[in-house]
Amino acid sequence: MKICIDPGHGGRDPGAVGHGLKEKDITLAISLKIADLLRKKGQQVVLTRDKDTTMELSERIHPCDISVSIHVNAGGGRGLETWISLFNRPGESKKLGQAIQDNVLKLVPFRNRGLKTRKNSSGNQDYLYMLRKAKGVPALVEVGFIDNPDDANILKRMANLDKVARGIAAGIMQYMGTEVREVEETKVKYQGEKFNGLIINGTTYVELRKLCEAIGLKVHYDNKTKEVEVRL
Repeated sequence: MKICIDPGHGGRDPGAVGHGLKEKDITLAISLKIADLLRKKGQQVVLTRDKDTTMELSERIHPCDISVSIHVNAGGGRGLETWISLFNRPGESKKLGQAIQDNVLKLVPFRNRGLKTRKNSSGNQDYLYMLRKAKGVPALVEVGFIDNPDDANILKRMANLDKVARGIAAGIMQYMGTEVREVEETKVKYQGEKFNGLIINGTTYVELRKLCEAIGLKVHYDNKTKEVEVRL
């Protein structure tokens, strides 16, 4: 499949600004990371821009199977939302948008604003150009509100932008039928003692027996039923 990733705004158009941040810089950083992640998975990716350059909307439309446009919101709200099409393969657009929304929220503590849609004034097309004109199955992601201090604090950290990119890439791959396992090492603390753990796709795992023994519980494994029982 060919995937088009569109970093919103650029060049003379900074997009939304707030808290020392510019939308055009955030969207480019996220998009470059998405492209890198997808290419490492063997996918063909086209970026509508790979540097800080001014572009017309028409220049952002490329032949592709999937089109994802990256933006940052403004206007007094808070959280992550994904816009989907009502007219351009709406069923597939919803499936793609939901996969992206779910996977980003597993990694980044945005408020969940859900999926969004809007018709044009005539009611016969999508309001947003990148949904209306996209050649592939479209979605447009608004990664937080740049004028909200909580969202801005998330967006100021490159590590969080990487997580947003990982979530979007995982959502695209999930839509395509390929699961991406996000694995991160962590430590679980109990009364000053630390236990090695893993965070896999947003869920924390730790060795049950060691943790239970520290708490004062016993663990019994039934080899016949393959069940684990925690006992006092």
